Amino acid sequence: MFGKTLKKITCCALAAVGAFACAGTMTACETSHPEVQIQIEFNDTTYKLNYKLYRKIAPSTVEHFLWLADNGYYDGLCVHDYDVSGSKMYTGGYTYSAEESLYGGLTYKKYYDVIATYSNYEKFPTSVWRNSDKSNPLYTLVGEFDSNDFTVESDALQESFGSLTMYYTSKTITDSVYVPYQKKSRKGEMRRVAYKYNSATSMFYISLTETDKTNAGYCTFATLKSGSVDDLEDLQAAINEYIAANYDEKEDFVAKESVIVDKDDAFIGDRTNTATYDIPQEPIIIKSVKVKKY
Repeated sequence: MFGKTLKKITCCALAAVGAFACAGTMTACETSHPEVQIQIEFNDTTYKLNYKLYRKIAPSTVEHFLWLADNGYYDGLCVHDYDVSGSKMYTGGYTYSAEESLYGGLTYKKYYDVIATYSNYEKFPTSVWRNSDKSNPLYTLVGEFDSNDFTVESDALQESFGSLTMYYTSKTITDSVYVPYQKKSRKGEMRRVAYKYNSATSMFYISLTETDKTNAGYCTFATLKSGSVDDLEDLQAAINEYIAANYDEKEDFVAKESVIVDKDDAFIGDRTNTATYDIPQEPIIIKSVKVKKY
């Protein structure tokens, strides 16, 4: 009896150690399909969305997103651009405060400054460099999609209801950067590519359309798990009900603002880059993005 009890205790202890090891690193217990939970708050109600990520289809994008999530980067940010037609909602770059007079209440979360404060900054999953010798990492994300000459062997994910897609602001600059060759035969070599396709930092959008589609210019890296479909539909319904109760037209729910973007971008310099956002007047808050499985 004592032997069986000791065996059970030992097994439990080993399991606990293993779980702790997995929680402390993103490499020790990697799977093909990590999972995250995004909690979104609207009008004092929280909606929990569970996601399946695709490491084999978009390895750099998944690692980049998990690293930011693991460090709490997304917690407390808002949906800064909401398509009232029900197409997409964009997040990952701003907090919202009704008291802020500039840019419709948005405050940019300074991406480069913030990530540099993390204790594991030296382990940032770098995928883009300014130089071919990898001496100057940019901390942006390689574009894992067709327009960047990136080929997914088992086909790229389509945008679907609830899917997550990494986003970068439109850039007209023609600067080039360097990313690793995808082909195994050229492992260790670097290729020169357009910066505009490799400039994503933290922003992503949640697709709200029912029709699946392929997007050659952006990387879709996660799909909504079936058990969370109802939760996202409930969030949509709550937003629509709020709009119906408080506004004459759907368009009144958002404030269209031209916002200066990419001020801290390494290639923008003294040039001004702007984007126009439809900012929700009742905040849609990303309470947290938590990694559930690596």
